[in-house]
Amino acid sequence: MVKLITTTESLKNFCKEALLSPYITIDTEFLRERTYYAKLCLIQMAFVGDGENDVAIIDVQSTNIDLGPLYEILNNKKIL
Repeated sequence: MVKLITTTESLKNFCKEALLSPYITIDTEFLRERTYYAKLCLIQMAFVGDGENDVAIIDVQSTNIDLGPLYEILNNKKIL
């Protein structure tokens, strides 16, 4: 089941589980209309998990979200 993440707390919980996986997959969606610089709109993320809570769509435009937990995963050299 795909989880919609719109808050920092739900992102922290998702990333905590993702840290246990040997690899993650990420896909991004950008808005490029009427601008020279692309604007990140959402992140799709998945990892090897229990099959129920291992896929999420992260709404980066939400006013209630800090992407810090995601940056920690991206900087983790133990995760491919």
